[in-house]
Amino acid sequence: MLWVGLIVLHATPVSAVPLCLETGENCAIGERGPNGGVIFYDAGSQQWWGRFLEAKIGSERAMGAWGSTTSVFGAGATQALQRRSMAIGMGRENTRLMREAGSPLVLSMFPADQDWYLPSKDELDALYNYRVQYLGQPNVMWNALPMWSSSESEAGFAWYQLFQDGTQFTDAQGIRPGLATNKNYMASPVHVGSDFTSLPMNVIRVRAFPAPSSPPTFNFVTSVRENRECTTQAINCLVGDRGPAGGIIVYDAGADMSWGRYLEIAPQSCEVERVAFNSTSSKPALYSTAQERIRAKGIGMGAQNTQFISSKFAGAAKVAADSTCNNYNDWFLPSKDELNEAFRQLSHSRKGLQLTPVGGFDRGYYWTSSDYNGSTAWSQYFADGQQFDRVQTLSGNKQPPARPFRVRPMRAFKSGEMRAPVTVAPAQPIEKMILIACERATVSGKPGIRCDGTTTGFSSGSTVAPFVRFPGETTYTQGSARPEIGADGDFTWSRKTGKKVYVYFASEDGSVTSNRVIVPAS
Repeated sequence: MLWVGLIVLHATPVSAVPLCLETGENCAIGERGPNGGVIFYDAGSQQWWGRFLEAKIGSERAMGAWGSTTSVFGAGATQALQRRSMAIGMGRENTRLMREAGSPLVLSMFPADQDWYLPSKDELDALYNYRVQYLGQPNVMWNALPMWSSSESEAGFAWYQLFQDGTQFTDAQGIRPGLATNKNYMASPVHVGSDFTSLPMNVIRVRAFPAPSSPPTFNFVTSVRENRECTTQAINCLVGDRGPAGGIIVYDAGADMSWGRYLEIAPQSCEVERVAFNSTSSKPALYSTAQERIRAKGIGMGAQNTQFISSKFAGAAKVAADSTCNNYNDWFLPSKDELNEAFRQLSHSRKGLQLTPVGGFDRGYYWTSSDYNGSTAWSQYFADGQQFDRVQTLSGNKQPPARPFRVRPMRAFKSGEMRAPVTVAPAQPIEKMILIACERATVSGKPGIRCDGTTTGFSSGSTVAPFVRFPGETTYTQGSARPEIGADGDFTWSRKTGKKVYVYFASEDGSVTSNRVIVPAS
């Protein structure tokens, strides 16, 4: 089991006296570590990799490329291994694999006889979060520079993090079109919409203690498991089990916390698409400090974030809060780190543009409940897990591919905590209707007609068929075009003709027809 510990917001400042021992005695977040670094992470109990993470103060400029376009996992490389490499505790093993693969960066800066290593993606993010808490204390500073992690995203790409704002990139999957690899970066690129300039790549040295060991065998989620103890009693749940509310368990904290123990992501049938983080014109301030925003990213914060944001404005958080998926009403919009667990556990077997085999996740963007700066919020790109801030009022990509932004609710529960499903009144059916208005128009430079339609009771993306009849004809002919109904229920259709024409539209199954319109000759 991989642990993601909590960020401690009240840790004491770094002490000048090295009281912390290699055994873990007297160690706490914010204290000097046994090797003179700073303890920035505590898992709460001993794990296979240790319990504490210690970072050497200061960053160093990278002295070589991260690696080649060949995977560090060799011929047996899989997305599952690459997802595993992201986790807390994996930095030491990742660095070993990089060394064996001939990484110029590791060979020049991380010798095998030292226990400092290049941190994993999640370890580096934990350090960034700690750094924000202590901004202004010179002896605990790591500069606002791009930092390499030791986590591979895919054969030609590795994760790095901008310590300017915490964003973690691979630049793959079309984020930088045409890019074949980022493992040869010696400086960070300039991203569209960012004010951050190109800067040299850097590294930070991290170590784990006490008594780190090799990674155990991990069980990757390849299908949803049926575990009656989990579904009927909410006990002994494992990642990959079907949860009590019909979702999938994606996280186990190992013990009950104030927020719960298990995280259950909703099934694909309860996903909502084309949703803005903030669907109103109101822009109230959510947080006043960077420390509050860092806290809102963490595991266990999704429910609290959702309640807070839903009280401010309608949008993604309220959509999740109002969900009655499988007759449960305790769903929330997951935080940045909570959604990342769903990505890490369930996204590793996707093929091409298909949905993930487990969970049915699209490769587009999903909202989190973590605010970035009041105008943007964190989202996750499920093509490869990159998390970006997106404008809160957007409900989809402006640039191709025009993917809608999505909401996938999540819930949390403690061991043995079974909540009774709520009784949800059946929705009253909405009568389907198609109404059209047509007029003369210029179509591709020729005389033509244009029809604007509005519908009720039809789902977004469904289509309607046009039927036309010209003078002298006794029957209507179905047109080949199929206008698509938008999220607002409207559609548009046009055709080149200067003749008088009779027009109506029908639903795909022919059960609903519109009013009939006569358009005079031009």
